[in-house]
Amino acid sequence: MRARPRVLLTFLAWAGGLSGGDRHLLEVAARWHEHVDVAVLAPPEARDLVGSFVGDVPVHELGSAGARQAKLGPVLALEYVRRALRATLRELPPTDVVVAASHFTPDVAALRRLVRGGALGVGYVYHLVSERAGLGARTLWSKADERVGLALLRRHADVVFASNSATAAALGRRGFDPVPTAVGIDVSSFRRAATGGPPQAAFVGRLVRSKGVSDAIRAWAAVRRAVPQARLVLVGAGPERASAARLAQDLGVADTIEWPGFVSEDEKRRILSESRVFIAPSYEEGWGISVCEALASGVPVVAYRLPTLDELFDSAYLGAPLGDVEALAELAIRALTEEETAQSLARRGVETAARYDVARVAEAELEVILRRLGR
Repeated sequence: MRARPRVLLTFLAWAGGLSGGDRHLLEVAARWHEHVDVAVLAPPEARDLVGSFVGDVPVHELGSAGARQAKLGPVLALEYVRRALRATLRELPPTDVVVAASHFTPDVAALRRLVRGGALGVGYVYHLVSERAGLGARTLWSKADERVGLALLRRHADVVFASNSATAAALGRRGFDPVPTAVGIDVSSFRRAATGGPPQAAFVGRLVRSKGVSDAIRAWAAVRRAVPQARLVLVGAGPERASAARLAQDLGVADTIEWPGFVSEDEKRRILSESRVFIAPSYEEGWGISVCEALASGVPVVAYRLPTLDELFDSAYLGAPLGDVEALAELAIRALTEEETAQSLARRGVETAARYDVARVAEAELEVILRRLGR
């Protein structure tokens, strides 16, 4: 084996935006880079964003991730199939360790191909689509894709990281022996939010149905009735953008919402530091990166109460029953109008976020990988 192991990160499930799992792998890889040689396999559109995290590393291009593919389910499904086939048939760069950013077929197809060539296979599973309700075409396709991806991952991956106990238990029932991990954030890079500023709220996430974008808009309409001067900065891009904007218009709050789209990491930190409440009405979370980032910024978080968020953040956030928009709005109003509540949540949030510093997570994950590689 070479003095410095070669680690290839695959982002072949990339669909026009940065998922929480993608961000985690890029964050830890930036720390691994001191000890191993890192390269990336991804669609060409990902190159600049990858570089902003891990610097000047080799990026091997495969596939495409245009806006049309990200918005149209059938087109994206065909693109996933095409990427999986190309990853199976194409000559891939030699590596000692292949790390799949997701458990979906494009990433796992690349992992399978490289493991057959002698590489150590590593994968991440943040949450399972099979646990998701609904019979929409996109959901059914995602479940089928996941079924194939998990079967390949179980056979070919030497290490599978799981980011919460519910996912780890579900993987255990499927024959995996997952390694627990946290997702982690760069705690020191987040500025503490100033107290007593304008009543600004923030939402950060991909604009997809599972993130509760429409629930955030409906809750915001109720918040505005109680706090008329409040404004919402809704950060992110995705297929729900147009329908969310129409809903905001119908509810009469369109002029109180800013839509900056996808923003840089520095801009996101600025927005959080200027906010007094963070709204996170997700219906599922593999970990909750944006929640942890808000906590690290000292911003009170209101969210739907989820087992994963309870496991990780406990009483550091205010939780509403799942799908209860009215309760979500009431909690946001409390955070904006009750100074003592807001300050208590801010202190608790900063203390909780400190547990999940990404440097510590990266070191632990790399130790597991290199130990398996040494065998």
